[in-house]
Amino acid sequence: MANVMIKCPNTGKLVPTGIAMDAQSFASAQLSNNGLGNCPACGGGHVWSKKDAQLEEE
Repeated sequence: MANVMIKCPNTGKLVPTGIAMDAQSFASAQLSNNGLGNCPACGGGHVWSKKDAQLEEE
């Protein structure tokens, strides 16, 4: 399983969302209006959707 990552809009750093899934599950997942309350890169909160996300490269 790989972590679903988003890019912090404030720092540009990739941060984990707290969700892990395999590539097949990610491809079919409908992820929308998810919240990241305490961004590890900036400390802020972010709302994200699948278009903002990617799987962590191993």
